[in-house]
Amino acid sequence: MTDASHDDHDWDGLSDSEWNKRLDDLIDGFNAERGEVKLPPPPHAIMTNEYERGINNKYVTEDLIRHYADAIGDPNPLWRDPSYAQGTRWGGVLAPPTFESAISFGSSFGGRLRVPGVARLAAGNKHEYTTPIRHGDAFSVYDKYMGFEEKDVPDKPYRMFIESVPRYFVNQREEIAAIATGRNIYVATPPSRRKEKKAGDGKLYADKHRHHFSDAELEVIHRGFDEQLAGVNRRGAQVRYFEDVVEGQAIPSVVKGVYDVCDACARTVVSTYPYAFAIKWAAMREHLGHHPQDPETGEHRFRRDWHYEDHAAQLFGVPYANVGGIHNEMMLVHAVTDWMGDDAFVVSMDSQDRRMNWLGDATTVKGTVSRKYVDGDEHLVELQVWGENQDGVVHTKSTFVVKLVSRSEWSRRG
Repeated sequence: MTDASHDDHDWDGLSDSEWNKRLDDLIDGFNAERGEVKLPPPPHAIMTNEYERGINNKYVTEDLIRHYADAIGDPNPLWRDPSYAQGTRWGGVLAPPTFESAISFGSSFGGRLRVPGVARLAAGNKHEYTTPIRHGDAFSVYDKYMGFEEKDVPDKPYRMFIESVPRYFVNQREEIAAIATGRNIYVATPPSRRKEKKAGDGKLYADKHRHHFSDAELEVIHRGFDEQLAGVNRRGAQVRYFEDVVEGQAIPSVVKGVYDVCDACARTVVSTYPYAFAIKWAAMREHLGHHPQDPETGEHRFRRDWHYEDHAAQLFGVPYANVGGIHNEMMLVHAVTDWMGDDAFVVSMDSQDRRMNWLGDATTVKGTVSRKYVDGDEHLVELQVWGENQDGVVHTKSTFVVKLVSRSEWSRRG
């Protein structure tokens, strides 16, 4: 397997042509491994690379599903109330879409292109589902490497690549219940095209200022929360029939935020890998160049800290802590599952990270029906769903495909 780490000094003093040639050789080496299947580190292993991630929660329990729903801020009883869920077509508590990130999130191939002049960004994930994930399931996972694809970026000083790695979630019945394809964007800038940056200058988002919410704005947000708790827009047990859906119609919006550290920590507990002290050191010590030293303490700051603390974020050149990309996707799910009701099933969700979402921002999740169609015996609806902040800036967008019940199918069941 191609070495995923590279000595920065090997790239010092290269001309643009030499740098591009070395970059192309690296990517060619990675792409030669397309189709390679890899098992992630076992659950008992101590991570030695923050980006090489294995099983986080092997067993699905009602408690874990409930904690995940809490991290989404979703009071839907299908995720949390066994007595309610028993009366649905599923016969028990289900996990919402994106829950597989609680089982395991990321890739065992791990952020491979780490060389000077290359910045890595999350590009969003594609989630595909074949069968519900429910209490009592036990999972193993494996990854299949799909390599790098260069994207055309005319009139830009950099080159752009997208790396894709599907992770397959296999339950105790040997069913592939879910496939989560993680995508990374790599922005590669040749030496002569780089601008000198100072850590913490925040110039990349210099026009971003934290919004102060008025009492009237907060009243709208809090009223939205009260409506969610009361299930005002939740379809629930009332079947949404395929025949009744109209292309172009909007789905009810869902409010999230004002996002704070409590929200960030709720996500961390269920859909990433919490570790501290020696275990944290083990995950970053071989890659200290990606974990900057804090000028106040002198100690290296774990890269993930930029999701929790403004000071840590400023060490990476951005003004405020930012929301983890998977949490932005998790927010979108709430609006879709409320709209579709208990009897529907999310087949896929394909997301794009468009802008950073910041601590201190509020998100409104909106969506519309873009298409309805029949594929074989399945009645499918496509939804365009997005999250936008209080300034109307869209930070995350996703295409959902939802399988609905048709009236003819329902009458045959009866």
